[in-house]
Amino acid sequence: MKHLLIPLFILGCISILTGYLRFIVDDKGNIPLNRFRLTGCIGDVLIGMFLGTSDLCSRQLSDKAKSALLVYAGIALFFLGFQLGT
Repeated sequence: MKHLLIPLFILGCISILTGYLRFIVDDKGNIPLNRFRLTGCIGDVLIGMFLGTSDLCSRQLSDKAKSALLVYAGIALFFLGFQLGT
């Protein structure tokens, strides 16, 4: 069971990073560097998570909902990995 933990954590990292990057890019695929340097666009991510979660609760599959699902899946993979590791 221990040999499955590293790929599980890597998949969790990739999932969270993909969801995070989907939140901070604009329509053209650019990252706003002036806001990213100071705060890492954490405000955009938090607002996106809130809007994505509300879209999921209303059963709409928007882009923000897909990004929120990726972040939630990554968190779930981390939780599963830590539970299996102990």
